[in-house]
Amino acid sequence: MNLEQQKERALTFLKNFEKPDPKAFEDLITDDFEFEMMGRLPGIAPMRGKDAFLKAMPATLKAMFPNGLNMKFHSTIAEGPHVAIQAESDTTAGNGKKYANRYHFYFLFKGDQIALVREYNDVNHVREVFMS
Repeated sequence: MNLEQQKERALTFLKNFEKPDPKAFEDLITDDFEFEMMGRLPGIAPMRGKDAFLKAMPATLKAMFPNGLNMKFHSTIAEGPHVAIQAESDTTAGNGKKYANRYHFYFLFKGDQIALVREYNDVNHVREVFMS
């Protein structure tokens, strides 16, 4: 898989946050896949394993963002098995509050599948919208 294909797969993964389809995620990730939001928030732990991610993430995204995240993607950089994407969201959360966050996503590929995603965002904004 070349770097352009890796970037496209990483973007496909994030675009699936809009209307989460477990099957679309399933085809993109390894069996030992790991997703971690890098902020320190109570109750937020890394998701480890394809099955755990597929069971939890689509339902969580649909509940938190029933209208999707309305993500816009900015720079996408790839080198070796690594892809980095900058993005922002602009939506209304499931609780009715405005949610507009900024992100940096790091992807690690094993072959043609995604093995790891780390999400960096404005944790204070997450706290204000969902925990206050």
